[in-house]
Amino acid sequence: MTQDNVRQLADWLEENMAAIADRKVQLNPETIFAVLDDFGVLNNPVVKYFDITEETYYQSESDHKLTLSDDHKLLIDVTDRIMVTHVDGVLAENKVNFEYSHEAVYEDQYLLKRDLEVLTYGLAVIGAVAATVKHNLIQADLSKDAVLSLALAAQNIANWQAK
Repeated sequence: MTQDNVRQLADWLEENMAAIADRKVQLNPETIFAVLDDFGVLNNPVVKYFDITEETYYQSESDHKLTLSDDHKLLIDVTDRIMVTHVDGVLAENKVNFEYSHEAVYEDQYLLKRDLEVLTYGLAVIGAVAATVKHNLIQADLSKDAVLSLALAAQNIANWQAK
């Protein structure tokens, strides 16, 4: 993973949020997936998770930050997101601690803006960390559920744009 890829992607998302929401600029989720896969946090490529059930993911890999409410529902349909909100730690001691919050992307209808915020802000925080620490610290501390949330956000935005 090149550290600049994460920051450039976050910057691009921030610059294009309104255009993505207006369907003037297409979000390519594959670009997001490639960056997420490069983190090496999940055991498999992110796209492999969309078609498994919540129960399978919960029992096999989840770090239990996501709210999974229906064991038989596919992960692509999860409406909870884990937003990477900030990071703290002691860089001189190679300690990084990501912090998270829950975000719901559905109330009465799909909240595109919330998924855009989860994706953009999460990648911005991770990108800032990637520029200053070793890759293995991101891999060790970044939540699996947060990475999955970023992938779900990207895919759901692309699905929304395609409608």
